[in-house]
Amino acid sequence: MRRRRPSWSEPWPSRSCRAGEHPVVRELPAGEFLFRQAEPGTSLAVILDGTFEVLVDGKAVGQVGPGTVVGERASLEAGRRTSDLRALTEARVAEAAPGLFSAEQLSELAHGHHREDGDRA
Repeated sequence: MRRRRPSWSEPWPSRSCRAGEHPVVRELPAGEFLFRQAEPGTSLAVILDGTFEVLVDGKAVGQVGPGTVVGERASLEAGRRTSDLRALTEARVAEAAPGLFSAEQLSELAHGHHREDGDRA
């Protein structure tokens, strides 16, 4: 797996980054897991390209794609991942430590997902 720093042209909130800290762009082949359920939430990611399957207790519950922020809940709450994220296609993500963002920014991201949860109910 190759890792590199994103260029300025890639969609990432660079204004949120602290000096000297940068997100890492990861390329994942189809079938590779980005996050595993029950792992500590030590990073969050923005999906740049590709589609990921969301699995809870091994059961597929949805899919996410480009523009989706994932991993912010566990990062905000210093908790564990609540689902697996497996690449269905070749994928690219920008992954960063939650410390690059303020608690307010992480809460805003998590709030967006809570609205999505309500849409499914």
